[in-house]
Amino acid sequence: MRNDQDPQLSTKFLQIICQLHEWESKHLDLATTQAGRYLYLNIAKQLQDNRSGPSAFLKGIYYNKDLSERALRYKIREFENDGLIEFEAHSSDKRSKKILPTPVLLNTLEEHAQEFSRMLSNEFLIFPKK
Repeated sequence: MRNDQDPQLSTKFLQIICQLHEWESKHLDLATTQAGRYLYLNIAKQLQDNRSGPSAFLKGIYYNKDLSERALRYKIREFENDGLIEFEAHSSDKRSKKILPTPVLLNTLEEHAQEFSRMLSNEFLIFPKK
């Protein structure tokens, strides 16, 4: 990518961000609140970062200066009740819990990623980095 900024390129990226936000508003009910969006994206990030298996740690989710712990606990309970996540005690530290995504959440993440990919490919020619 070039170092000098191309205004048209920046505008196209911004348009894609706006399109994705519109899609999320229509299809991603679990991320309509600030706490829901934070939890959803935090779990997604942990799942991408964690190479040891499909899980995220509950411990890392509570560190957010903009959201109360109560709001996050409520949203976590809501995700669990909606069948998006399950919990498992950590094998080496019983005080911490692992968040296990259910197939429902994994399908939602996949649909989200596919939609973003579709939007990007409508505007850009994309080659995967090796």
